[in-house]
Amino acid sequence: MTSPPLPDDLRRFILTSVASVPHLEALLLLRSWPEQEWDSAAVAQRLYVAERAARRLLEELCTMGALAGSRTHQRVTYRYWPRHPELAAMIDLLAQAYASNLVAIAGLIHSKTDRQAQQFADAFTWRKDV
Repeated sequence: MTSPPLPDDLRRFILTSVASVPHLEALLLLRSWPEQEWDSAAVAQRLYVAERAARRLLEELCTMGALAGSRTHQRVTYRYWPRHPELAAMIDLLAQAYASNLVAIAGLIHSKTDRQAQQFADAFTWRKDV
């Protein structure tokens, strides 16, 4: 059975706002538990990534406007708190689509990162002036 195609607005959102599959997984994890505050260690454990990587993911999702961060003493925590209702609606749509289109969405994210890696590599290609 084939999954329905992704709506254009969702494809644009993924291409412009979802940096990697771990970003998506972190976003959906916190969305699943909106009342819970998460620190980078807890997210790292759930996503099987290094704590430093989890901290970076969470900070980038805060910058994107999907999470709110708070600092108490030496502890920084994050929770799902989309800055705008439109962003919350798009994340809800993404969560629904990811449940049924995991391969297509992961492929779309990877195609973007593959393209960026190729552009970076191309910047170092020596070209002969003609």
